[in-house]
Amino acid sequence: MLTQLKDIIGDLGFLSFEISLAAGAIVILILGLVVKHKLAYKVGFIAVLLLALLLLSFGQEEVLLLGDNLQFNDLGALLKALFVFTAIWIVFYPTAENHGSEYYFLMISMILGSALMLSANNLLVIYLVIELTSFASYSLTNFDFKKKSFEAGMKYLLFGGVSSALALYGASILYGYSGTLSLSGMDFGVVENSAFLNLGMALFIGGVLFKVSVVPFHIWVPSTYEATPTDAVAVLSVIPKIAGFVLLNRILDALNVYEISWLLNTVTILGIATIGMGTLGALRQTNVKRLIAYGAVAHSGFLLAAVLIPFENGVSAFVWYAVVYALMNVAVFYLVSLFESKGMTEVDQFAGLYKKEVYLGGLVVLVMISLIGLPPTSGFTIKLFLFTVMWEWYQSVGDPLTVAYLVIAVISVVFSLFFYLKIPYQMFLRDGQNTNYSQSSLSQRVIATIFTLLVLWLFFRPEILNNIANNIKFLDW
Repeated sequence: MLTQLKDIIGDLGFLSFEISLAAGAIVILILGLVVKHKLAYKVGFIAVLLLALLLLSFGQEEVLLLGDNLQFNDLGALLKALFVFTAIWIVFYPTAENHGSEYYFLMISMILGSALMLSANNLLVIYLVIELTSFASYSLTNFDFKKKSFEAGMKYLLFGGVSSALALYGASILYGYSGTLSLSGMDFGVVENSAFLNLGMALFIGGVLFKVSVVPFHIWVPSTYEATPTDAVAVLSVIPKIAGFVLLNRILDALNVYEISWLLNTVTILGIATIGMGTLGALRQTNVKRLIAYGAVAHSGFLLAAVLIPFENGVSAFVWYAVVYALMNVAVFYLVSLFESKGMTEVDQFAGLYKKEVYLGGLVVLVMISLIGLPPTSGFTIKLFLFTVMWEWYQSVGDPLTVAYLVIAVISVVFSLFFYLKIPYQMFLRDGQNTNYSQSSLSQRVIATIFTLLVLWLFFRPEILNNIANNIKFLDW
């Protein structure tokens, strides 16, 4: 017993990032009871995230902790740093002025759950951290305190609850066949091909696909993005999604997906459908946030393509895409929040806006071009790299579904021109009045410029991402 206690205490050193987030969330909640100034909540939120970042360690060998329940490696550490960088900017969003301490408590809880998703190696732990992330997300959806927000939050909760229940049932089937809760300890090689085991795999993986908004588990995305506070959407669209994809890869690897053709083909087809559904769904949207929501669904399909490619090429493509995707979402949702604060939520309301916001209009064009994947933006860099990796993987395996995936992805880039450029088209090529529009402040323009420059910077300096990986350690799934 004493030896086990010493081992647990020793393992807690690897959990300093997560422990600091948990403690910080409680401190901010208590702070809300004694301090009523909202600036204090922002400062506390930034302090908690920076402290967690300082306690994050790189360059360590992959290690299993707490009885093989958690797995720590440099990939997880790098993505945790990305989570902090993504979340810390929300204090500058116009909507941040309306939030109390409970909002930042829930935000940190979602980051904590997502960070643990990067490390979870036990079926029960996976279920618990997904639920921690999910319940924080459900609550954040309702923070506009409007009827539409409650409806979207209820839809999100119902779909999430059903998917969690099915995933838990699938996990119980996997446990029954493997005799262990540890992903790294599972071995189905000695198990005869069983339809019931296949059902368990499908249900469990389906629960994770819900978190990453892969078709057909994407139904909650448009209404949730539209009704949720924009700064929360900027985080919700990035952090749980990236964490979910890393977890999905670990699950697929534990199930030895490359030896189970039906499972690999099914996930691949779902990825193709995700890109197609997200692209086609965005074409007919008139609400700005719903348009970006369907675009985010399509991006899930691109991220899934990287997840399905093993070894160094796959993880490099995933990390590149994840970093740039986070930067693009922070930038685009900040711009959306600026216009939303002035009552502009529909695409046609942007008509003729260049007359009063020509500078912000230029930034919108650059960010939208990046989301499409065109130069001179980092969106072009990541898609070109991903397509190259997909083609190399196709040449090595000769799978026709892989080349179909690549073709659909390339076609999606072409079609995305027609919806991502809707807003620039309205701003610069359509006439409108916008008589009640008030110009954005200098500080808001500066912040928007910083976000946009980050998106451009990685196009001109793509070696930065490689240097990060090389300086940390060799990255692998």
